[in-house]
Amino acid sequence: MRRIAQSETTPEAALSGQVSVDLSAISDNIKALKQRTAAPHFMAVIKGNGYGHGLVDVARTAVAAGADWLGTAQLNEAIALRQAGITVPVLSWLYLASQTSATIREALEYDVDVSLGSVGQLEVLAGIARQLGRPAVVHLELDSGLSRGGARKEDWPELVAQARKAEQDGTVLVRGIWTHLAWADVPAHPGNAAAVAEFEEAVREAQAAGLDPQLRHVSSSANILDRPEFHFDMVRAGLAIYGLAPADHLDPADFGLRPALSVAAPLVMVKKVPAGTGVSYEHQAITHEPRYLGLIPLGYADGIPKGISGRTLVQIAGRKVPVIGKVCMDQFMVDLGPDATGIEVGHTAVLFGDPAGGAASADDWGAAIGSHGDEIINRIAPRLPRVYESGAYECPDYQEAASDVA
Repeated sequence: MRRIAQSETTPEAALSGQVSVDLSAISDNIKALKQRTAAPHFMAVIKGNGYGHGLVDVARTAVAAGADWLGTAQLNEAIALRQAGITVPVLSWLYLASQTSATIREALEYDVDVSLGSVGQLEVLAGIARQLGRPAVVHLELDSGLSRGGARKEDWPELVAQARKAEQDGTVLVRGIWTHLAWADVPAHPGNAAAVAEFEEAVREAQAAGLDPQLRHVSSSANILDRPEFHFDMVRAGLAIYGLAPADHLDPADFGLRPALSVAAPLVMVKKVPAGTGVSYEHQAITHEPRYLGLIPLGYADGIPKGISGRTLVQIAGRKVPVIGKVCMDQFMVDLGPDATGIEVGHTAVLFGDPAGGAASADDWGAAIGSHGDEIINRIAPRLPRVYESGAYECPDYQEAASDVA
């Protein structure tokens, strides 16, 4: 069964290209990850619209697969989950602290846990909680070296002391203590062990001050797979639940994980050009012999990076072909070679998907531009419709796609 998200375009408009999300892959990935940890709690991180896969659909799938926590960066994402009827605990960690913030107030009314990394944030949350007549449930964040959110080691004692005072006042309840590792995607780096030791000391300081956090959490995807000693009370799975490599040395397939997202588009034109033909802007590519070129109706406005020019990544009719010339705003060209037998207008071009089916992976695309797969999947524009699959991804020819959607 295939379903186009109701908020997206019609099947006819989808013929320019679409994103296919295999929810069963997300479910299976979560189950595989849960088998690799003894931590009693499992958070599925679904920030960034579920890493481009769809916030609410991914959330519901994750909960059904056994995730008992959800994580978002922005408060609005957490609020959207509540408005969709999702009731499991949610932690959100990125917001502007302001006494007049209607968003913070709404999040607390919806029982969203929030991260707390400074006394200033604490004062704002406590003030709003006092007005609501209920405590703000928080997770104290330690900056263990990332220099992003959280309190630095020298500021931690004051934060802990003020948090304990707020607990006694009934305006705050400290449910957790957490940190994010600066070398999270390099699990063997010695900086991780040092940061975890600092984290454990921070927990002891909090307990000595009278706090009794239920949850200590450090591990993201790479640490789930490679550092079980860092799992504590809860793990936070992000990239791995979508089947992407959370570290360069970790192959998702080795852990039973598979990609959940595929991007495909129809071949809308095939033309033969002679030797010496310049292709796309500035003629950065010139044919050296007669070639067939194919036109794909996706471009950088859809999230296709310009850096893929010259890379052999696109799968058409069972073979990989290179991108030729500069990627344009809404389209790019592929080199079909001197003989395009078997390739016709309307055939499906799979940009990336599951390597088990012969497609390039999002990680392959990330490597092609000197980045990672997570940047690629988060680039894909909202204007491309999301089609949700209950089973393994299939790539039908686009002539049949409109009648195929239920």
